[in-house]
Amino acid sequence: MRHYVLTRASYGPEWTPEQNAARLRITRGVTARMLRRQKGAGDWSWIVLLDARDTLLHDRLEVLRAATPNLLPIIWTPADDLSAAPWDRRGDAGTHRRDKVAAAAYRHPAWLQYTPRTEAVLQTRLDDDDALAPDYFRRVRRAAEGLTERTALMLPNGLRVWDGREQLVRHDTNAMHSLFTPPGDGTTIYSYGHRQVRRHFPTVDVDQRVGWLWVRHPNTLSGWKKAERPISMGTRLMFPIDWEALR
Repeated sequence: MRHYVLTRASYGPEWTPEQNAARLRITRGVTARMLRRQKGAGDWSWIVLLDARDTLLHDRLEVLRAATPNLLPIIWTPADDLSAAPWDRRGDAGTHRRDKVAAAAYRHPAWLQYTPRTEAVLQTRLDDDDALAPDYFRRVRRAAEGLTERTALMLPNGLRVWDGREQLVRHDTNAMHSLFTPPGDGTTIYSYGHRQVRRHFPTVDVDQRVGWLWVRHPNTLSGWKKAERPISMGTRLMFPIDWEALR
């Protein structure tokens, strides 16, 4: 069973140079660093969609390649006329172009083209500013063993960090989940909005242990910028990221 991590990292002129550089620092110090630390990862590939207009494209590719020997980059140029995501309640008129670029990236056909469908496939959705627990791959692989139908694999518990603080979060439809598809199934983990996953597919809760780090920072596209208590030493040991990158 092949395992693919799917990530959108498309940053063109919709982002200021300062925002772009800050995002890359987080990708390097958080997302890529924790992927390198995966235990029992087996054979996996990282599919990352990038923007051809990105002024830091070369640097971003270097960061991604350092995290995996199997990087599959998708480099594209967004069209001028883009629409909001089908699940975006703001509609075309109320949606910023930056969000429309992200929505168009999620609908790119190469996600399917890069994940061969003649065999069973395990996909993991991961934003380029979040992190997976060091044993995430091992846990979802074990949960996927024996599956024969399309199934979402959910680690519902994780940690949200914001402004030097943390909060334990239970999120039953979080973005850091995985999807098993049997041979011939053309569904990708970007075929749906992650908050609707339990409405569409059978979903298995893998376990109740912390599975991910949900990083909030000034340049996130979504909100939820809040946390309750100072970041603990236990969290720093579980997620040995570059914490300075979040300042």
